[in-house]
Amino acid sequence: MKKILFLVVFLAFSNQTFAQSNTEIAGIYLIKAEEKLNIDMLDQALGYFDKAQKLLGAETTAKVEELGTMIYYKLKDFEKSKTHAKKYFELEKDKTSESYSQVLYLYVDLEEQIELQKEQDRKEREIAMFALKKQQRLDSLKNVWQEKADALIVSADTIYKLDKNGVAVFKSPTGNYGVITVDGKELIAPGAYANFSHFDGYIVLMEGVKGQPTSIKVLNTTSLKEITIPPVAQFNSLSTHYGQVMLPRDNHYLVCYPNNATKVAVYNLETNSLLPTPFLERHFKYWKDKKVIKKFNDDNQIKIEKDYLNFGGDLKGFSVFYTETGSIYAYISSGGNILLASQYTNIGTFSNGFSEAIKGDGQQVWINEKGIETKPLLNKNGDYVGTAILEKVGPSKYHFINEAGQITKDEETLESLEKFLKKQQ
Repeated sequence: MKKILFLVVFLAFSNQTFAQSNTEIAGIYLIKAEEKLNIDMLDQALGYFDKAQKLLGAETTAKVEELGTMIYYKLKDFEKSKTHAKKYFELEKDKTSESYSQVLYLYVDLEEQIELQKEQDRKEREIAMFALKKQQRLDSLKNVWQEKADALIVSADTIYKLDKNGVAVFKSPTGNYGVITVDGKELIAPGAYANFSHFDGYIVLMEGVKGQPTSIKVLNTTSLKEITIPPVAQFNSLSTHYGQVMLPRDNHYLVCYPNNATKVAVYNLETNSLLPTPFLERHFKYWKDKKVIKKFNDDNQIKIEKDYLNFGGDLKGFSVFYTETGSIYAYISSGGNILLASQYTNIGTFSNGFSEAIKGDGQQVWINEKGIETKPLLNKNGDYVGTAILEKVGPSKYHFINEAGQITKDEETLESLEKFLKKQQ
């Protein structure tokens, strides 16, 4: 395109000095814009063109509009190019000029390009709308799945180790303990259980202050049988709590030391009954022959030193003896080994050659019949070996995931989000 003589054209716009100055500067910008257009430096061409238009304000000529048409056409902004072309046709009087023919040819192409662009925009809108609807449907399905998943959440501050039967103790957000299975079934609600023990296939849940439980419930994790220990007052009317509760053992006995009592409560967890007083004369004669004790009488009393001691319970391996004032004096094993209460304040039932014992400083240890301490006893709860997993999904929120990858709770299941969405396609 031949160089447009902008300076000549615009000098005629106004006779005012200040206006002529703006016109002259605009003319220079237009010349620069055309130069950049001719070498396809389109961004710079547009920059100069915009500066010129700001200086010119509403003033324009056919040459200016021709230049605008060309710049915007090459920038593929066909709508703006068409706008400048229309103004060009309004201002250009010589319809026989080469410039007119050139802009007219360009205008026809602009119409075609705009139509093509409109069609392309329509298709893109359709694609975008389809994608939006697809995303909305996907989001809706995700929300549906999430609602279902939220309904299967197990609320717990902590879920402790699962045993071989897939049973675990859990701590509720309020701090109490309950029992749950690996498939998310709540066997025992937390209620007011403030302490627990889990050993040898039994879970013991206790209400009340630690070391002074007022209510006890026991669960056999193999049979899932629940045992409620009778109220402590039934054992001794003066007792207000069970005192020290020893670990349950695989011989099915649970040993408790109720307060204000001169006997130990030994419960048979299979029959849910107190262990009856055994026939002791054979033991007493054996101990007397071995010079473990000096005397015994028909009231189940023995004498070791000067005073008689009262029989306080059979721990199935150890017998406990109380003083006349009601305090534990000693434990005597079946073989005649004496363990003083000053050494071990409490001893549990004897099973597989060992008993749990509590030392004077509160330390838990394991001892044999002679009172010799040994390494911690193997917990026969065992470890869970299944393929189900526990997944934490938020603060105090858990999901149990079964071997099929489904969230499970209370016999309800939900497939994974991936499978759920795939089924909806």
